[in-house]
Amino acid sequence: MSKAPRWRLYLPLLVLLFLGVFLLRGLWLDPKKLPSALLGKPVPVANLPVLAFDGPESEAVQLADIATLQSTDALLGTPWVLNVFASWCQACLVEHPHLLALAREGKIKLVGLAYKDDLANTRRWLAQYGNPYSLVLVDQEGQFGIELGVYGVPETFLMNAQNKIVHKQVGPVPKDYWNTMALPALEASR
Repeated sequence: MSKAPRWRLYLPLLVLLFLGVFLLRGLWLDPKKLPSALLGKPVPVANLPVLAFDGPESEAVQLADIATLQSTDALLGTPWVLNVFASWCQACLVEHPHLLALAREGKIKLVGLAYKDDLANTRRWLAQYGNPYSLVLVDQEGQFGIELGVYGVPETFLMNAQNKIVHKQVGPVPKDYWNTMALPALEASR
């Protein structure tokens, strides 16, 4: 009978040690800062329908051309925010007043992405709570959300003037989002 090599006896111990180091590293990670492989990269290419408030959805628009959509000549080539939301999302209600205030200030263009939502519910929700978005895009199946790396709603992506993602906020945007997160991220991306 042949003897098993000695290293095989230590293999379970090595595997356990590796797992322990991996799990220990996780204790120092901030759960509010989920990594995004898209930071510093252009917005993924997508053709998404625009939510219509009086009839069927419009033809799909190219997301990369978002700064040129509608009557936004003043915002041409400027930063913008993509906010992923849904009418069924309770946390979206928390951030919604902050988005309305940001829209009133007019410092940046807000684009909504209705994510995995019934469009009638989306329309009712925006009518009830207010519409801070200059444009609402539709992702009913969640396919574009997968390309963005969306973990859940709400999530907010900040794009610079070159349509590159410079910041990702997981969870509701705070009241001071513009000053504490958006503005520093835009300045750092220059």
